Amino acid sequence: MAISKGHSYEIFCDSLQEGLWFKRLNSCFSDAELVAIPNSPKDQRAFGIERVLQYDRPDIILKDNGNVIFVLERTVEVPSGHNVGQRFGRLVAAAKERIPVVYFGPYMAYKHGGATAGPRYMNLRLFYSLKNMADYYNTAVTTINWPVDQYCEVLKTPFKDKRLVEYLELFMDYYNIYGNIGLTEYIKNSSFQEEQYSEQKVFAENAVQNPEQYNNPPASVEIMPISQFERTYCILPYYDNSIRCIELYHVGMTYIRADPYVGMAALYHYLYGGNGVVQILHFPNIQYDEWRALRKTTKTYRMYKEFSYAILFEDQLVMNKEL
Repeated sequence: MAISKGHSYEIFCDSLQEGLWFKRLNSCFSDAELVAIPNSPKDQRAFGIERVLQYDRPDIILKDNGNVIFVLERTVEVPSGHNVGQRFGRLVAAAKERIPVVYFGPYMAYKHGGATAGPRYMNLRLFYSLKNMADYYNTAVTTINWPVDQYCEVLKTPFKDKRLVEYLELFMDYYNIYGNIGLTEYIKNSSFQEEQYSEQKVFAENAVQNPEQYNNPPASVEIMPISQFERTYCILPYYDNSIRCIELYHVGMTYIRADPYVGMAALYHYLYGGNGVVQILHFPNIQYDEWRALRKTTKTYRMYKEFSYAILFEDQLVMNKEL
């Protein structure tokens, strides 16, 4: 790609408030146009943003001269349990396209309400899966910690953006000189990226009780040889000889829905899949006819297919190509 002599930035946003917030983070965006992310696939294609919307809608899509150059997902949601998977699909599409992406959210936060109120801590599997995904696609996926106060309440002042501002300065300084040429590699191998990995490690060692628990699959995931799967569940009608193991994700939904399961399926795919391990989704409360009735209605169902080798329904196992 030739280096552009001029820039024409467009900020596609899910909400005007988020777009205005992002626009203020870097002086390069002062003249950027704010555009609402369209719902229509036809309009998404017309704007040239459909590639990063394959699975879900990130909060910010940055374009320059017609090309998507950056994607951001931000959240103040308590990052524990299955919550971390709800936004995973918003990162995958950009990673597959080797477009730098940032996940900006708190590593710990206070959960309000009822008997479960209290501090909640990041499910470390998110860190591990994002790292695997970045390595798999040889791209830059960066997590930035949204800071909290001494009571674990997320900060709402401009100070919260300090690290993100630093990232964007690094990103834009390089981009304004070289354009897209080598941009992904530059971010991926930067000292800034290494600092984020170091912060993850320090957080895991000092803030998370028993971080070793995240080195193993959760209770909802079983990893087993094909022979064990066939003894316990059902016979696979066919499989490639390169497959060594099955990663079986037991999806507890009682009706077909997205959150948080489809994001967790993607997360577990990159965390445990590869090297001869394939993911089978187990829907013990869903019959195949229910799936067939809804399978083409939204991206949700296509995403389930994308990250499964097969789905084991309540009444039958269906291989990916028949989904």
